[in-house]
Amino acid sequence: MKNYFRLFGLIGIIIFIYLLLNINLSLFINYFKTINLSYFIISILFVLPAIFVKSIKWLLIVDKKDRIPLPKAIIAWVAGFGAGLITPGKVGDFLRAKFLNGKLGKSLLTVFVDRINDILVLFLLGIFSVFILFSNKNSLFNLSYLFILFFILFLILVLVLRNKKLIRKIAKPFYKYFIPEKFKESVGENFNIFYRNFEKLEKRKILGNFLLTILAWFVIFLQYWFLSFAFGLNLSYFSTCLITPILLLAQLIPISISGIGTREATSVLLLSSFGISPELAIAFSLGILIEDYILGGFGLAVWLTTK
Repeated sequence: MKNYFRLFGLIGIIIFIYLLLNINLSLFINYFKTINLSYFIISILFVLPAIFVKSIKWLLIVDKKDRIPLPKAIIAWVAGFGAGLITPGKVGDFLRAKFLNGKLGKSLLTVFVDRINDILVLFLLGIFSVFILFSNKNSLFNLSYLFILFFILFLILVLVLRNKKLIRKIAKPFYKYFIPEKFKESVGENFNIFYRNFEKLEKRKILGNFLLTILAWFVIFLQYWFLSFAFGLNLSYFSTCLITPILLLAQLIPISISGIGTREATSVLLLSSFGISPELAIAFSLGILIEDYILGGFGLAVWLTTK
């Protein structure tokens, strides 16, 4: 498994190196030298309301008896975010389940549903975005259909994951040969707990989480809007809302660590629609990474001190 992470993480690095070899490096570096620190700081401050909303929406689907106070939920979310940055597809985000008071299988379910809604909203916004951005570009319009294909595959995956019997059959060889004997009983118990509570989860809670997810993303879009000012992109808020969902989805592709490479390549493609140079597009994309690592570094520190 470790070799898998290393191998697929290298793909993103290779893409990133290729991009750097094909741009004006001195111009690229100059964008960081001339960054507007006031806008950069304002951008980082928008992390606070975003975390607040994201923590509340997560707690909404947690049973009252398993729920933790909001301050602890914020700590859990930040710790999970930090762990997610150093794992492909941000799977480390599931770390926050350990902070809840219930059984692990039940706690993992809350993070799973929360993440599914996060990705679902990004896909819905992303589908709108690609058709707006590529509608007048015949050479790129086919990417819109490819995006929809990925969305359909995502929905199929969610439906498959909801099918306990099917997942049991798929997971049985892994459970038999890769799970150590001393963990088999615990894994099996938590598997059953996960699916038992899946069936009990109230639809109104899922809907409430979904609506707050929309709010949380639009707060994050504000964060990246001010980040664009810091680099001198001067994008409108609407334009930022168009490109950000696709950028965030690109960095979830599990072929890199922290989205390095995939996010930058996507940024170059999208921002070219606004006449923005590859150098500035990559600088903006790395600005997102820097802000993520500021928060993620804090999150990892929180996790290490609360273990």
